[in-house]
Amino acid sequence: MKNLFNFILASIVFFGGCTFNGQDGAPGPRGPQGPPGEDGMDGQEAFVFEYVDLTFSASNEYSLLLEFPEDFQMLESDKVLVYFLYSDPQADETDVWRLLPQTEFTNFGTLIYNYDFTMFDVILFLDSNFDLNLLGASFTDNWIARVVVVPGQFANGRTANAIDYSDYNAVMEYYNLSDQSVVEVK
Repeated sequence: MKNLFNFILASIVFFGGCTFNGQDGAPGPRGPQGPPGEDGMDGQEAFVFEYVDLTFSASNEYSLLLEFPEDFQMLESDKVLVYFLYSDPQADETDVWRLLPQTEFTNFGTLIYNYDFTMFDVILFLDSNFDLNLLGASFTDNWIARVVVVPGQFANGRTANAIDYSDYNAVMEYYNLSDQSVVEVK
């Protein structure tokens, strides 16, 4: 009798401890399909915005606010890169885009073109070790900037090392962007 009791107890413990895919008992019927997710933006994850005729002056404290388009939504994890056009757009040369910050050595001292960004805008500003009012138009007037918003999942981690972010053309190629994907912001 004692052996029968031990056998029943062992069977209860053994079969009672069985699970299926981490769940107790056999699986139930498959549930209904959930609602479809939101459509993506045609697979585009990086964005390029172009701002033209940018002029730094004493009246704007040598800083400029570049707002993103109203229909654009940036994520907190996204990163922003800003490039200035350094070649003459009237010439038949290849465009030269330089990643900010950029340092220029003038006759007056050191000048730095720099930026800060939020989820809604970019602030471009000049910084120097001299009075910015000494600068001529070649340093302050008619700049063209391209703002590239890079998704955070690419800007962090291993894929970030796969690209030279100082090379505008490499960034455009890596994120499958072209001149047709550049949005001019007025």
